[in-house]
Parts: sequence; structure tokens; C-alpha cells
Amino acid sequence: MPKNGYRRGGKQAYHGPRKTKTFTAAKGHVNEATSTDEKREATKLAHSIDEAMGFARYESGKKKVGWLVNVHSTSIEDGKVVDGRAGLDCYFIEEDGGTFKATLGYDPYFLVAVKRGHEAEAEEWLKRAPGGGVVKSLKRVEKEDLQMPNHLLGYRRTFFQLNFSNVSDLLAARRDIMPIAEKNKKNMNAMDTYAEVARYVPFCGGREGKY
Repeated sequence: MPKNGYRRGGKQAYHGPRKTKTFTAAKGHVNEATSTDEKREATKLAHSIDEAMGFARYESGKKKVGWLVNVHSTSIEDGKVVDGRAGLDCYFIEEDGGTFKATLGYDPYFLVAVKRGHEAEAEEWLKRAPGGGVVKSLKRVEKEDLQMPNHLLGYRRTFFQLNFSNVSDLLAARRDIMPIAEKNKKNMNAMDTYAEVARYVPFCGGREGKY
């Protein structure tokens, strides 16, 4: 429809009053704070509903045994982490019919593959840059890469395992890392890939050799 209406039979059609838009300089910060508050309220509401249904959180006391019947992601309040730590609510039914839930905290993580010889500079950048420094901890791990040629021979390469306090931090870091990783992946040709593999390959006898 035309922005200012249209004429039909000599009359001006009316589309309603024009809406005015207002903008504030700190809109992003307000939205972020509101989102955090909403998450906290949603978590509190979920806990109150669980308690009403008989699944009160069990935090301390004698050992309890039960059948696990359900799991649900949650957030654990922490004064050092704005959005709270990642957690998992586990719901149990005891032998006598009683019910309870226990919350298990964990650090979500993902792995970043690094080209051999660039581990030091990659580690330094990963610790401070992605997501504005939201990486909780970082460690090197050796794993098989199933995307590499001849991966069935047991070729292992270095990965960095990035741990985070919660999923929000993980996604923030992932948004910064993915474009760079995709660009580097495109620039790495087949010869570069085989050169990585050829440096360390296992012999049939089980010993590792260097070609």
C-alpha cells in the first residue's frame, strides 16, 4: 500500500496515524540488563514450580538414592558471574515414592583446532580476545581429528579446549571465533593438510616416526 494512502473515487484512503520512533543512546545496555533480570526471574519461577510439584532442591544432608526421571538446564547464581553458572537440574524418584532434584554445575566448552607451529600465538589470542575475555579456562588436548586425511591411522593433533561459565559466554566467544576459523579453513589447501599429517604418522609396529 502507498505510504501516504491512495485516492479512489476522489477520496483519500487513510492508513492510520504515523508511528514515531524513539531511540536512546544506552538502549543496548538496558536490553542486556533486562535480559539478565528476566533470566533470573525465570529461574526463580522454575524453582518455585518444582517445589510445588514436590521436587525441592536437595543441597546437603545424608546420601539420597533415586531413579533419574528427567533433566533440565538451569542457571546457578554466582556473585562473580553476571548471568550465573551453567547447571543441570536432575529430577529423581526415591524407592519409597519421594521426589527431589539435585543441581549439577558444569563448564560448557568447545574445541578449536590449531595449525602446528602456531599454538603459542593462538593460545594468547584465545585467552583474551573472544567475547571480550569470557573464556574461563583453556587447556591443550590431543585428540583424533576425523576430518583429516588418513584419520583411521590414529593421527592426533592439538586442540584448545575453551571452557566457559555459561552458555551465553560460550556463544559470545563462538561468534568472534567462527569467522576467523572459516577463513583459515578456506585458505588451507590439500597440500597443507597432508603436510600436517605427514609430520607424525604411526608405523605398523606401533612406534611413531617422523617423515
